[in-house]
Amino acid sequence: MKLHAFLFSILCLFSTALSAQWKIVGNADYNWGPFYVYTVGLYTESGTYTEDQRPLMVSVKFAKPVEGKSFAISLVKEMNALNFNKDSSAAWLKKMQEIMPDFSPNDVLNYIALDNRGYFILNDTILAHEFDNQFNQALIAVWLSSKSGYAQLQNQLLGKEPSAHPTEELAPQPAIKQLDDEDADPQLPPTFEMFQHTTPQKS
Repeated sequence: MKLHAFLFSILCLFSTALSAQWKIVGNADYNWGPFYVYTVGLYTESGTYTEDQRPLMVSVKFAKPVEGKSFAISLVKEMNALNFNKDSSAAWLKKMQEIMPDFSPNDVLNYIALDNRGYFILNDTILAHEFDNQFNQALIAVWLSSKSGYAQLQNQLLGKEPSAHPTEELAPQPAIKQLDDEDADPQLPPTFEMFQHTTPQKS
């Protein structure tokens, strides 16, 4: 479903967060061996990060084709390694694999974490599932916990070291658009055809 259509039903809850003027805290490239796979960026309204800050946005800009199901598995593997509840993570994996398509180069997957919920947005399309605050904490820990397998990216993500792309805007700015009559009835998300890709896996 297109972003402006979905906002019709959720505008009263968190329009301020979705229309925030995001400022980059930092970004870093994730490489698997010699392959540059994606750039991950951290965004807040202030351009700085403090623990438990909300709203917050994590953006992943893909440089290679990545299978959505494999990407979801990589996130849940890290969540399990960080000792988040495995029953919860199994449910999260199932839902992410249902809503995530395969990703193509230059696709941008955003996750917006609000106080008690969060959403994925792929380019200009909200992936229609609301995640809870426990998922917010788990997803952010994947990127920002000192015990995460992605710890080598954290100094750049937190702005402690120069970012990989200091002037690059990874994330499209979610914006609230004036709705017309055709937009007033939110549409179901499109059905994405799954393609088989060879996806580099993190060791």
